[in-house]
Amino acid sequence: MGKVKIKNLKKNFGDLEVLKDINLEVREREVICIIGASGSGKSTLLRCINALEDASSGTIEVDGNDITRADGNINKYRQDIGMVFQQFNLFPHMTVLRNISFAPVALKLKTKEQAEETALNLLKRVDLAEKANVYPEQLSGGQQQRVAIARALAMNPDVMLFDEPTSALDPEMVGEVLNVMKQLAKDGMTMIVVTHEMGFAREVADRVIFIDEGLIVEEGPPSEIFGNPKNQRTINFLNMVL
Repeated sequence: MGKVKIKNLKKNFGDLEVLKDINLEVREREVICIIGASGSGKSTLLRCINALEDASSGTIEVDGNDITRADGNINKYRQDIGMVFQQFNLFPHMTVLRNISFAPVALKLKTKEQAEETALNLLKRVDLAEKANVYPEQLSGGQQQRVAIARALAMNPDVMLFDEPTSALDPEMVGEVLNVMKQLAKDGMTMIVVTHEMGFAREVADRVIFIDEGLIVEEGPPSEIFGNPKNQRTINFLNMVL
């Protein structure tokens, strides 16, 4: 599982139309990288997919479930979607292990023992096995973000959303987070990644989506978008960032 289908999605904040008729299908195990200037609507799109923002109109389906009609079932739906933010949002008063195991226990999906066993396995996966009993403040930014990824994976999601997961990191820590994401992609996780890391998009994405002023302006394989963009707005953006 892990299919996402977005039809005619619009999102307004008051009179401001941030998303203007977005149509996008994400296949199972596909890695989509979304690029574009700040304020173009990329993060809002992710927040709508995760139901952190309500769509103004249109539909968003994940594995056939329309979340714009989910009403009381929204938390069940959110369990299927992992989200990693720019800021790591870890609980400062909890150890790394408890940060990762907390939600599955609180939602009665696992016993404390099961959740902690899963958490330890996930810490190995993000190369932080030795940090289980430390607190977030004792970790570097890159380590905190890897814990945040492990925490999202603890819910066993069908889709992982990443909202500029490296933009708050010092440059020397970016690689360690991107390496974990590359491995997730190799393992077959469906991923939608808003990123400024063009090298990552070029290397890992199956498709790159360029959003400008709330519209998908151009999409295609990385070789096409970076090597031979068709739209003048895409060309202008890439000339600025590359």
